[in-house]
Amino acid sequence: MSKLIRDPIHGYIEISDKVLPIISHPYFQRLRYISQNALAHMVYPGMRHTRFEHSLGVMYLIKEFLQYVKKNSEGLDFVDEDYVELVGVTGLLHDIGHLAFSHTFESALQVTRDVYGITNINYQGKKTHVYNGISIIENELTCILEKNFSSHSDPVKFVINVLREEPKNEEEKLALQLVSNFVDADRGDYLLRDSYYAGVGYGSYDVERLKRVLTYVDGKIAVLKKAIPIVEQFLLARMYMFENVYFHSVVGMYNSILSHAIAKLISKGKLVLDNLLHITDFNVLASISVMEDQKFPQAIFFRSGYKRIKKDIEGDCLNDIDKKEITELSRETEGGVIYYEFFDTPYSEEGEAVYIFDGENMYQLSKFSNLINAVKDLKKAIIVYHVNQAEKVKKYERIIDECVKSHQKPS
Repeated sequence: MSKLIRDPIHGYIEISDKVLPIISHPYFQRLRYISQNALAHMVYPGMRHTRFEHSLGVMYLIKEFLQYVKKNSEGLDFVDEDYVELVGVTGLLHDIGHLAFSHTFESALQVTRDVYGITNINYQGKKTHVYNGISIIENELTCILEKNFSSHSDPVKFVINVLREEPKNEEEKLALQLVSNFVDADRGDYLLRDSYYAGVGYGSYDVERLKRVLTYVDGKIAVLKKAIPIVEQFLLARMYMFENVYFHSVVGMYNSILSHAIAKLISKGKLVLDNLLHITDFNVLASISVMEDQKFPQAIFFRSGYKRIKKDIEGDCLNDIDKKEITELSRETEGGVIYYEFFDTPYSEEGEAVYIFDGENMYQLSKFSNLINAVKDLKKAIIVYHVNQAEKVKKYERIIDECVKSHQKPS
């Protein structure tokens, strides 16, 4: 007998008896205490949602997408009820390895290594949470997966191959494209969910239309040609969310402060990394609240003490900042001065792409759409500083001002 969870984005999400033990497991329940967007609520107060509901939403969308992919495709006899459940669970588990404050903790691990010089940590870039998740699946969830998904010869290997992005067969290849792609269930959920909780419209797209126009041709997820506008809407929605929400300069400012606070805790031995179950937002905040270096709790709890150079660093001006020098300044001031970069590629056809199917042949999106000329790599940086270090950043203010003026077009 299935359970129902009421979700503000997708309505009722049905949880089968096979899946319920995974959701009830402590390692999945801990996602209730892992914020989706770290300190974005410092700018968008409603953004208090977590990886828990996002993971449920990804599972839901994968199952919805698969329903229509099978309907619109030929030769997908392996897509039965058991397969749909297993791919849904793969989506459910795609973020189970996230630590406190999600990607901001990964940034903190990088700061721990690059600023504080501590290298004996498990840092694997933006994929750190993926490898943490694989470890959790192997050590904590193997028995449940093998018992409840026994119709598949090796459900644990299936999930891990997909999450590693190393598919070994057609079943895993299809699953991977639903979990991780330019148009996938992960992005499909977080755009709608983050937009909803931020109170903005940037991330909206027609999900009901999108899921009905997906097909699978020659080993690739594709979109029917008649629905090109919905794909464009989806890709633009993601770009606008990055430009206006995820890459908001003040959001980045507070996440960078949080990264340095966490790095300082790790460097002082105040935050132990070998018990993932307890690395939640609440536990990290509790540790920050009693730090000897009060500039971090003052900023994170009371939004005071730190400022940023008001002009963002963009374009050629990024080359004018000596990264090595300012990293050393961060080390000397123990996070009193912070250089923080934002980077994302909204869409590219180098490697993978969005594919369009016209009923006979499949093409990359750029064949029919000029969108690739409209979307651009998003890259900028900010310099954040504690008010006590204002003198030490005046040099960078001058560099940025001079660079901006030199690139201004004459009126």
